[in-house]
Amino acid sequence: MSVIVPAILTNDALKAQSQINALSGLVDLAQVDFMDGQFVDTVSITADEAGQLTAPYKLEAHLMVMDPAAWLPYFQPEQWKRIYFHIEAVPEPADLISMIKQMEIEPGLAINPETPLAAIEDYTETIDNVLFMGVTPGAQGRAFHPEVLEKINEFLNQHPDHLVALDGGASKETIEQIAKVGVFNITVGSAIFGGGDVRQNLRVLQELAS
Repeated sequence: MSVIVPAILTNDALKAQSQINALSGLVDLAQVDFMDGQFVDTVSITADEAGQLTAPYKLEAHLMVMDPAAWLPYFQPEQWKRIYFHIEAVPEPADLISMIKQMEIEPGLAINPETPLAAIEDYTETIDNVLFMGVTPGAQGRAFHPEVLEKINEFLNQHPDHLVALDGGASKETIEQIAKVGVFNITVGSAIFGGGDVRQNLRVLQELAS
């Protein structure tokens, strides 16, 4: 069964905290997206604001930034379960993986739709989590790249014990096919927060993913 992980993407710290609060009692994990205006064109809340977020459940960070190491001091293991950073931003990520492990937080690699699996192959023995982007990163609601599902299938055939997540493009129309590939965590933003009741949106998506 796939698990829906709500994604919070905003440049307003109060809105981010409000969305976190709205998920209280509904989830065990939510993802917060961070953007620096360099790795992607858009910006999110700052590193300092990230460190001030609180939740009654675990959070994971998705760092769409050029210098993820500079963000690490703002994440504490009591609140943050996992930190994803992009292989495209850190071509030699071994040291960063070690740094995150030393923080007692799980490291994970994120990979864009056009990036080949070969880019992360050398690091699969030191990480257990890979986040596949189903859209071009930088904003919620962008068009889904269905060819990413073939890439995920190939990866899982080679590494069946790894946790695979997908971020972007998940909706009522696509979520069943995403789940069938074997994605464990399906990260969803606009389909949860884009309109209607958050609780109802989350319930419907989870039922489709089960």
